[in-house]
Amino acid sequence: MSIKGQCPPVGPATFVSDDFVFGRIEEMAELRQRLSARESFVLHGPSGSGKTFLLHCVIRNLPDVLYCPQAGSPQLVVQSLAFRLVELRDRYTKSFLRNAQAVKMKSTISLRGIVLEAVRRGKYIVVLDHLQGPAAALSSDTRDLMLYGETPVLAVARSAHMEDLGFLTPMFSLRGERMRLSNFAHVEATRFAEEIARRTGLWANNLPEFIERIVSLSQGSPGAILKMLQMARIPRYRLNGYVKTSPLYIDFRLGWHAQNAW
Repeated sequence: MSIKGQCPPVGPATFVSDDFVFGRIEEMAELRQRLSARESFVLHGPSGSGKTFLLHCVIRNLPDVLYCPQAGSPQLVVQSLAFRLVELRDRYTKSFLRNAQAVKMKSTISLRGIVLEAVRRGKYIVVLDHLQGPAAALSSDTRDLMLYGETPVLAVARSAHMEDLGFLTPMFSLRGERMRLSNFAHVEATRFAEEIARRTGLWANNLPEFIERIVSLSQGSPGAILKMLQMARIPRYRLNGYVKTSPLYIDFRLGWHAQNAW
């Protein structure tokens, strides 16, 4: 049975407060430095490594970031960027798009022209999260943002290879244009799980054994650890004060594969 519908998805604000960015201080500093330098680059790492969460921690205080949460097609990208431009009350955009409803009424071709001209006139940074290759059209639009718009683009993908970056791969061919976010090592992952359990008040008679098991099964993925700790609160995975690790993990795997199938 899938975990979908049984517990809410783990998002940036679900499990961590503003003062808790466990084990990612150096990575946050590097992200800030790259964005401040207005560099185009790829942020890549396995599903659950915390790419989106780290991005939100860094860009939430940057007013000129145009964030696209799902860069799966040219249509999704231009619409997301248009929504953000309207939200920022971009001076050029407001002549054509007064509100979110106006964005929905425009064709993709019209929105593309408005977005490209807006980024060319402004000093924005574009973030394309959950990039899905190998679409040539999406790569062409991204190239136009970087070249015509002279806009730095941060592309976020699971890997820096063809299966995710697609036709954008040659545009980020240098090592310095790629930033990798890895899962936690075992000791760090254990400390992370213990701290999350403490902060959220999670209790079980077999909590130490449960934490050791999920750290091993997750291969240090903070997203996977967080999801399983969240599931450990659900009554169906508890009996007489113990967490039933095996059925929890089976349902986790079913839900994790479905959630990360992009």
